[in-house]
Amino acid sequence: MKVTYFNHSGFLVETENKVLVFDYYSQGKLFDFFDPKSYKGKDIIFFVSHNHSDHFDTRILDWTDEASYVISHDVTLDTAFCGEVLYVKPHETYQFHGLTIETLLSNDEGVAFAVLEDGKAIYHGGDLNWWHWNGESQEFNNEIAKSYQDEILRIKGRKFQVAFIPADLRLQDKYYWATDYFMQEVDADAVFPMHFWGKFEVCRMLKEKPYGDKIIQISKENETFTI
Repeated sequence: MKVTYFNHSGFLVETENKVLVFDYYSQGKLFDFFDPKSYKGKDIIFFVSHNHSDHFDTRILDWTDEASYVISHDVTLDTAFCGEVLYVKPHETYQFHGLTIETLLSNDEGVAFAVLEDGKAIYHGGDLNWWHWNGESQEFNNEIAKSYQDEILRIKGRKFQVAFIPADLRLQDKYYWATDYFMQEVDADAVFPMHFWGKFEVCRMLKEKPYGDKIIQISKENETFTI
């Protein structure tokens, strides 16, 4: 499969028959990251993990003729929208366009996705993260830890070909905790850091971890990797 990093938590996964676009975010730029006409003959599906503007660029809704949509239940679309939409809730499993889509409950907003497509397993965490803030109370951080661990344990023991996991340097020395726990309890052949707000150095930092050989070194926007 081919994986393209667009921006922030936005990725495209291209398989033999499908183009899966997760949490597209263009930071107000024109659609220079993605052109549906480049994927004629393939099934294009957009995934939206929640309603935050850095995960849901409403301009994706302009492509109803070329694409369909898997959208978290907390996102409200205009009643006039006529595209094909599957609304998803946490802790459910759906069949859609030949995909098996399992959802986890985000400890921020919306859902995380575990997607199976033609034998290929893909994880996109959305804003499900180990949000340990050094300035927060111990009670808050304990609740966050439990909520993250509980969700990841729902997919314990699985192997994903590709996983997209938040690695936010605003969490200071705790930025890698989510990836650590995921790799301890789950596993992935290729791990793409995300939600790092343009701080590409986080990829290099994660490559120094014991699972560093599985971390993909992203260096720029609109960069494509073959997995």
